[in-house]
Amino acid sequence: MNRGNYYKFILARLVSSFGNWFFDMALPFIIYNVTGSPLAVAASFMLQTLPVLLLSPFTAYIIDHYSKRNILIVSEFLSAVALILCIITGCNNIYILYSICVFFAVNNNVYNTTVNSYIPEIGKGLKLDTANMIDSYAGNITMIIAPVIAGWCIKSYGDKVAFAIDSLSFFAAVIILLTMRKDKKGIGNEKQKINAGIPLRYMFSQGKSFWGDALLRIILIICIAFSSCGAIFSSLDAVYIAEVFDNSTDVYGYINSAWGIGMLITGMILLSIKNRSDEFLFGLGILFMGIATIGYGLSRDVISCILFNFLGGLSNTLYVVYYRTIVQKRTTDECRGAFFSIQSTLSKIISMIIVAIAGIMAEKISVRYVIVFSGVFAVMISVFVFTRFTERRHKCNFTDSRGTDCKQ
Repeated sequence: MNRGNYYKFILARLVSSFGNWFFDMALPFIIYNVTGSPLAVAASFMLQTLPVLLLSPFTAYIIDHYSKRNILIVSEFLSAVALILCIITGCNNIYILYSICVFFAVNNNVYNTTVNSYIPEIGKGLKLDTANMIDSYAGNITMIIAPVIAGWCIKSYGDKVAFAIDSLSFFAAVIILLTMRKDKKGIGNEKQKINAGIPLRYMFSQGKSFWGDALLRIILIICIAFSSCGAIFSSLDAVYIAEVFDNSTDVYGYINSAWGIGMLITGMILLSIKNRSDEFLFGLGILFMGIATIGYGLSRDVISCILFNFLGGLSNTLYVVYYRTIVQKRTTDECRGAFFSIQSTLSKIISMIIVAIAGIMAEKISVRYVIVFSGVFAVMISVFVFTRFTERRHKCNFTDSRGTDCKQ
């Protein structure tokens, strides 16, 4: 493994992640301040879904057939340009804000799917869970300080300054990625051109092969369901803070920083865990996330929110690291992007419906109760995970005792 290349990749991730917090924290507050409606904030998340659905077959095909390094470079550059255009045109028009939401939804989908597919390739020589944990640290470290700085910056200097800082971070990430050694371009790259009819057929053909793997099939279903919980929380979190803590972005920064500390500590905990399966730790992450979300929704003071967000950061790291690891172990470099694209696409379809319902419920009932409900649903998913994988493990043990392989 070229360690220099790998650590340049991690450094670029760290820089990009730091800046991205300024945008992520500013946008929902801007939309809420412009409209005064929780449903309008939820709508910004729903609007992000359709373009991703339409473009996901192309995303899967491009990631599996072209240089992942170059895809990341283009993604970072376009993000920087989009923020500059937003600053120039103004940040108080709801239609411009919704357009930015749509753009970043598509771009982030391409970026995150590429990263998930790239880690096994660029991190060869490391155990997959270790490589995923190192990548997770890039986000964890920035999350400890970036939300606090971003919240203070937005409150003191306004949204445009926050967007400018984010844009600079994207340009810095581009420079770092350009210093990396070029990677392979993937299969079928000779023509350097995508036939318009190929991507959709490619995605469906890969979907058939994934569905034949029982473990991947289960993981896919679980992730789609759990993504709905995360979508509810993400779409209403800022509204909850605005209502409970008087629209305070600095408090929002402290709470999100606690999430980052929890994520960072998770790595230390995982180093001491022995003889636990990837599936068990994956399910444990979902369980803790459900508990953290319930506690967060019931909190009435900053300290409680910080503590439950700390637990949320810990559990989210468990979930993400072992979700990636399980999938990466059972897919190849040439088709890994297809799986992550399919999972992301199906998750967004379901999440769009769920978020719409959640937004209406938040308007009619309470943001707090909707968040608590999403936590209860996550706990139910974790019960299914532990039950299903316990049954599968017993079945595999019985099968293996008879001398038969149990890959499925």
